[in-house]
Amino acid sequence: MAKTPPPLDEKHLRLSTARIEKAWEALRKHVLMGPLVMRAKLKIINYQPQVPAMFTTVASSGEIFANPFNYPRSLEEWTFVLAHSLLHLAFGHSRHIKRGIVWNIACDCVVNEFLARMRIGTAPEGFLHLPPGMPNDEEKLFTIWSQNGSSPKGDTTNGSAVDMSASGSAKANWADIFARAVRRAAKESLNLAAGEHAELGQAAQARAWFVKNYPLLGAVLQHFKLIEDARLCERLQIRVAAVSPARRELLLNPGWAMSDGEYRYVLAHMALHAGFQHLQRREGRDPFVWNAACDYCVNSWLARMPLLKTNCNAPGEGQLLSAEFQDLSPEEIYERLNRNPKAAHKLITLAGESTPDVLGIAEEKEDGTSGRLLLDALLRGYQIHTESGKGALPYTLIDELRALEHPPLAWDVQLAQWFDKHIPPVERVRTYGRASRRQSATPNIARPKYVWPDTEHMQRATFGLIVDSSGALAPEILAEAIGAIGVYALSRNIQQVRIVTSGAGLCDLGMVAADIISHEIASSPRSTPKLQPAIELLDSARDFPTEAPVLILAGMPCDRIGTRREHAFLVRKGNRLPFQTDAAVIGIG
Repeated sequence: MAKTPPPLDEKHLRLSTARIEKAWEALRKHVLMGPLVMRAKLKIINYQPQVPAMFTTVASSGEIFANPFNYPRSLEEWTFVLAHSLLHLAFGHSRHIKRGIVWNIACDCVVNEFLARMRIGTAPEGFLHLPPGMPNDEEKLFTIWSQNGSSPKGDTTNGSAVDMSASGSAKANWADIFARAVRRAAKESLNLAAGEHAELGQAAQARAWFVKNYPLLGAVLQHFKLIEDARLCERLQIRVAAVSPARRELLLNPGWAMSDGEYRYVLAHMALHAGFQHLQRREGRDPFVWNAACDYCVNSWLARMPLLKTNCNAPGEGQLLSAEFQDLSPEEIYERLNRNPKAAHKLITLAGESTPDVLGIAEEKEDGTSGRLLLDALLRGYQIHTESGKGALPYTLIDELRALEHPPLAWDVQLAQWFDKHIPPVERVRTYGRASRRQSATPNIARPKYVWPDTEHMQRATFGLIVDSSGALAPEILAEAIGAIGVYALSRNIQQVRIVTSGAGLCDLGMVAADIISHEIASSPRSTPKLQPAIELLDSARDFPTEAPVLILAGMPCDRIGTRREHAFLVRKGNRLPFQTDAAVIGIG
C-alpha cells in the first residue's frame, strides 16, 4: 500500500507541480495519448486532499485533477497515472462507476495492463495489476469478483477510493478519439515499415485530392505550406486548424485525430477563407465576430457543393452553420451578429471558442501581394472548374467571386467621383453683354466674350468641410486628404470652401481659399470630437448655401451624424463608422 506523503514546503510543491506539467506535455506528444490530452483538461489542485495518497481522479467531462502534495514522485510515475486517467476516459469506464469499488478495481487492472504493454511511464509501488490467468476484460473481471468477493488488493490512483466520477457532461466522444488515434498510429507504422518516408500524412493526401478532383480549391491549396505541430497549435490556442494567408501557412493540430473526410472539409474551409480575402476585408471590424460571420458564409457554401458534400465531413466542433444566414454575405451576417456581440463571442470556430481561425499577424504589414496571388489562384481554379464541369456552385459564391475580380477604386478616385456627382465645376459663360476688344471699330456688330459668373453665383458654388482636429487622425493622413480636397476644389474653379474644425471645441473658420486650406487647420489637444454640432452649425448658417454638400473628415471614435445635406465621410482605411449610413464612406490610405 502507498504511504502517506509527508507535508510539503513551497519549494517541493513547485517541483512536484513542474513534474506533473512536464509529464502532461510528454503525453501530448504521444501518438495515442496526444489526441486525448488535446480534449482533456488538467487541473492541479492547490489544497491538501482528503486522501493524502491520491495521485489523480478523472471526471467524465474530461477534467483530470492531479495532487502535487503526493511527493516525492518521479516523472515516469506521473506519466503513468495521467495516462491511466486518460484511458479511463477512452474506455468509457466512468459510465458505470455506480457499480462501486469492485468495478473501479477491474477497470484499473485492465488499464494498468495496457500501459505496461505499451511501456508508458512507470507504475507506482502498490498499484493494482492483472492477476495471472484472469481475462483482460473489465466486464468479465467485475462479474467474477462480484460473485466470489476475491478482488485483488492494491491502490487506485486515488489511494483506496474510486479514482473516477461521472460528474459533468462529456465534451467529446473519447472512445472515437482514441480509436482514430490507434488507426493513425497503425497507418504510420505500416508506412514506416514499407519505407515510405515521403509526405504521406492525411493533410497532404487531402490536399492532393483537391488538386486532382476539385480545381476550384486545389489551385489555392497548392500555394500553402501544411504545418502539423501540436506545440505551435497549443501556443496559438488552435484546437483543430487555422490559416495564415499572409504567410501562406495552414496550421493543423495533429492531436485532433480527424478522419480523411474531416481533413478535406477543414482544408476546403481554410481555402475559401484565404481565397476570398476575408482577412483583408475585415476593415476595422471586431476580429472574432467577423471571423464567425465568414465561417457561417463558408460553411453554407460547403453544404451546397455536391462533390464536397459527399466527400467531406465536418469535424464535431467548430462548424458554424445556420439556415438564418443562408445566401447572406459576410458583411450582412456580421451586422446581425454584432447586434449581440457578447453572445457572438461565445461561438466556436475551428480554432476554438472566441478564437479566430484566420490568423492576422499584427507585426506584419500586408502589401496585398499574397492576397492577390490567392485571389488569382481562386479565379483560375474557378475557370478550370467551370470548363471541366465539376459541379454546381452556390450563386452567392459566384457573385462574391465576380465582385472580387474587379477590385475597388483607389480612395482619391472615389473622392473625384463624389466631386463629379455632387459638386459641379464653375465654368465661364458666353455673353454678348460686354464690349470685346474690337467692338469700338464696328459698334453695330455684336461679338461674344467668355466671362466668369457673378460673385453671388461663385459663392453658391462651394461645399463645406468638417475636419476632426482632435488628433484621432494621423498627421500624414490628414495632410494627404486635405491636399487632395484642395486640388479637386481648384480643378473645379471653386475658390473658397467653408471649413469647420472639431477638436476640443468647435471652430468656424468661415470661407477659406481653396489653395491655403492646409495652412488654416491646426490640431487641438487630444480629445473626442463631436461632429454633429458642426453639422448643425452649417445647417443654421445664413451665409452658407442650403443645397451645398459637406465632406466630413472623421477620425474614430465618431458620434452619429444626421443631416439632410448630401455628405460623404473620409475615414482612415480599416476604420468603420459605428453606425449605418447611406452616405459615401471613403477609406484613406
